[in-house]
Amino acid sequence: MVPPEWTPPTGFAPLHYLRQAIAIARWDEGAVLGASLDPNALWYGICIKIIGELLLVGGLILSQPIPANTRWLLVFVGSAILMVLDFALTLAQYGACHLLARWMYGARGSYIGVLRPLLLGSIVLWVAAIPIAGLLMSGIWGVAVMMIVFEEVDGISRLKAFGLSLAIGTAFQVLGVLLRSR
Repeated sequence: MVPPEWTPPTGFAPLHYLRQAIAIARWDEGAVLGASLDPNALWYGICIKIIGELLLVGGLILSQPIPANTRWLLVFVGSAILMVLDFALTLAQYGACHLLARWMYGARGSYIGVLRPLLLGSIVLWVAAIPIAGLLMSGIWGVAVMMIVFEEVDGISRLKAFGLSLAIGTAFQVLGVLLRSR
């Protein structure tokens, strides 16, 4: 529960939002609710998501056998294209979960209220940079973060939030892997 005297920080506060992102990744309900009410959390969440995308996409591109003189150009162009596509997929995934939660379970939160903690919670994408198991761990952890956010912000039961997050999250993870492999 967010304390009634809680106010979002003013000014430039990247360490506060990094701590809040880690708290969301640790399933702290207070951090989730606080982020859902904080307008600055959206912008810091976008930055965290971009860093995660750079780690993921840059690692995928650098692992390919590419001539050294074209590597950085490909990383830049390829990362930009894949990041835009993946970010669009992420927004669609969160939107689909939120719409289904509203339609099926009478969720009461707003899309922006859900988006703020989900983008901060996308710090779990940073784990995808770990070779071999990182992508799987990041996907499972991301579904768990979605579950907590939809439970706390949209006000649906944990089991319903888990089922919705698992179904939609798995579908979009598979779609994302298919798009990245092309």
